[in-house]
Order: sequence, then structure tokens, then C-alpha cells
Amino acid sequence: MIVGAPKSGSTALFQYLADHPDVRAHVHREMPFFGRDEEFAGGWAWAVEKYFPPSVGNAPLVAKHTMAMYDPAAVRRIVDATPAVVVAVLRNPVPRAYSHFQYARLRGWEEAATFEEGLAKEKDRTVSSPPQARDMQYVGSGIYAPHVRTLFDTVPPERLRIYLSDDLRRGAQEICAELFDLAGLAPYEPDVTRGHNEGRAPRSARFARAFLAVQQPGSPLRALAAKVPSRTLYRARYLVNRLNEGPASFPPMAPETAARLHERFAEPNAALAVLLGRSLNAWGK
Repeated sequence: MIVGAPKSGSTALFQYLADHPDVRAHVHREMPFFGRDEEFAGGWAWAVEKYFPPSVGNAPLVAKHTMAMYDPAAVRRIVDATPAVVVAVLRNPVPRAYSHFQYARLRGWEEAATFEEGLAKEKDRTVSSPPQARDMQYVGSGIYAPHVRTLFDTVPPERLRIYLSDDLRRGAQEICAELFDLAGLAPYEPDVTRGHNEGRAPRSARFARAFLAVQQPGSPLRALAAKVPSRTLYRARYLVNRLNEGPASFPPMAPETAARLHERFAEPNAALAVLLGRSLNAWGK
């Protein structure tokens, strides 16, 4: 179960693991089952029916919810209700924040025209319970140490693996081999050369916001969609979103903004380095 962090390489790792011929993965981009009280109350069989293809049977499963690491209740449920290996991938929080902003723009969540404007709005934004990526906590989601401490306190060490995105970029095959072995699966080498969840921009930001609005509770389309199977609905939503996406080449972050963020993350990164027992000096550059 991949529990974080958003915009850190978790989707790529998810896809590499899902490539194993014996493994089955959920259809949806994320599986927030463990963080939603009403879903968790429905039981695991209900979750499998909602999120996974009908052919799943008794196959080993790989799942991902990149906001789970920020939700202690979700982490506890994963540990207590499943035998899953819990995996987190952490990225330098400065570029992670910028990627998060661009993704929020793509999805229609963020109306701010610039990253700096989005950062300025963050302090006034409400954090959902459970937390969601659309809370747009660009800085908050990059302060990893408290959440890593929760993982260490909650997950048995033999079931916990924490990697940096740099580890994944340099050694994806080795990471996959370790996780396949931990899950008791036969060795397999996925194609780690393919890109996943690469940066894209909305062809129309106005359309992205309008499409998001019709999916909100209370909209007539949302009421109609409630009658459609979740897997089918997700595929339709995914297709519409993809039609409004185009390749993107984002400008570099403004140097003064990057410097300010590096300063903001210096102390939290130092605390994280102590927890992980490894240097994070490269993140300060």
C-alpha cells in the first residue's frame, strides 16, 4: 500500500508494481478507502468491488492513496486490517510543492494564476478531514517528519519501507525487487523506462473548473452519476480530463521563491534526516 507523498513518484512506483503478472491494481487513480469512515465501514469486499476489476479473484493487490500518510487513522486501519507492506516515497519538498501547484491547476482546483499567489493563499485554506490533495497544502504536504514519525510508531518495521524519489529514479528495479520479495511474489523486472503522471497542463483552465463544478455534491450530474458503477464513472471522468490535457513545459520556479521555500523547509528536513538516518543535504540545493 503506497501511502504518499503526492507528486513524489508514487504513481510511477504503483504502475511498476502493477506490471507484475500476478498482481492486480485498482482502476481509480487513488484508493482512499482507509481514510473514509463510510467506505471503511462497508468492509473490504465492498472496497474490492468498487475499486478493483471484477477479475481480481484472490490475486495479490497493489494500492495507492498518497494522502494516507497524513492521516493517522488511515495508517492504523491499513496496519490492523491488512497484511500490506506500507510504502512511502518522499521528494524534495521544494519542487514537490511546485508540482503540486501545477497539478492543482490541471485538475481545476486552483484558481491562482501563479505559484506565489497559491502559496500566499495556503495559510487561509481549510485542511479536510481526512486530508486531500485538493486542500492545496503545497508547503504543508512537504513537512514530512511528523507523518514519518507516525509511520514508524504505527507500522511494524518489517512492513514499512520509505524511499526518496531520488532512490526511485536511480534504482527502481531494485526497489521493485525488494517489494516483490517482501510480498512473497516471484521475481519480475517491470519496464521502468516509461514515464507516468508526467507534468501536463489544462488546454482550458475554465473547462477544468467547470467540469470539477458539475462533479460536486448537489449538482444534477452528480445525482445521475450516483447510479453508475464507480469503475465506469472513473474511466469516463479520466477520459474527459485527458481530453482537456496537453503537454506542458513549466517555467522554472522564481529563484527568490525557491530560496524562501528552502529556508522554510530547512528545519523540517533536518528533523526528517534524523528520523531516516540519512543525509538530505541535496534537498537544500
